[in-house]
Amino acid sequence: MSTEFELIEAFLKPFPSGRAVRIGPGSDCAALSVSPGMQLVATTDAIVEGVHFDLRRFSPEDVGWKALAVNLSDLAAAGARPRWFLCALAVPRSSRTTQIARRISRGMAPLARQSGCALVGGNVTRASEWSVTITALGEARRPLSRDGARPGDALAVVGSLGDAAAGLRPDPAPAAARAQRRPKPLVREGLLAARYASAAIDVSDGFLQDLGHLCNESGVGAIVECTSLPLGSAARRLHDGLDLALSGGEDYALLLSIPRRNLQALRKRIRLAEVGRMVRGRDIQLTELGQPRPLPRRTGFDHLE
Repeated sequence: MSTEFELIEAFLKPFPSGRAVRIGPGSDCAALSVSPGMQLVATTDAIVEGVHFDLRRFSPEDVGWKALAVNLSDLAAAGARPRWFLCALAVPRSSRTTQIARRISRGMAPLARQSGCALVGGNVTRASEWSVTITALGEARRPLSRDGARPGDALAVVGSLGDAAAGLRPDPAPAAARAQRRPKPLVREGLLAARYASAAIDVSDGFLQDLGHLCNESGVGAIVECTSLPLGSAARRLHDGLDLALSGGEDYALLLSIPRRNLQALRKRIRLAEVGRMVRGRDIQLTELGQPRPLPRRTGFDHLE
């Protein structure tokens, strides 16, 4: 059984040092330099064994990738450029603990390099199951939030829906398994969308549930044309693919409210699907080929169920 410090050393090894890091891993606190004129944007999220992943289906590398990806997706929704992150590990007692931790870091490090996000600190503690908690920090001149959508705005999705939920089923298609285990945070698209969108959220808990959060914060309603939703390649092949797209969750697509005057300019910069519009009121209405479609009973994932 390795010591705590041996585990930390093994975990840190794949990560390069970051720019603008005055104090990094090894001290009680990190010290970072934010670029002039930028706001610091912070998010935190955890993935827990038995809730978000099962090591019989996920490799430790998948766990590391996904733990960082879900946080980078939050930064993408804010239109923030990733800069730094902290990682807190909870680890069970096992002869394989350090080996698994090393593999988690090897899955996380390539995504950190791709996104220009440096590991600057963290923590390790004993627990009954594995969990990885990330606090990610980014910079934005004008961060997007869920508050800002207005009636008349276009409602658009960047990315695809439904495949991640399909990836939880037995013997999933390769595209579905990939979407569930190695989601791609849309950082570049979020940076570009920040110039044009009025509000944004990433689709983590389900399209309808996350749209509801955006509508509640902005004080608006929405009309969604279901045939315009961008289903993933695996979801399109399933008889209930639309249901997965509406309420499955973990797709990490971006859901944007865009003033009409900005829509064409953004279309030229990123690939998006216009799926509806923001309206007065607070309700979400679904249509299918223009005809009303009832809302499903389940709209997404509840973290406390």
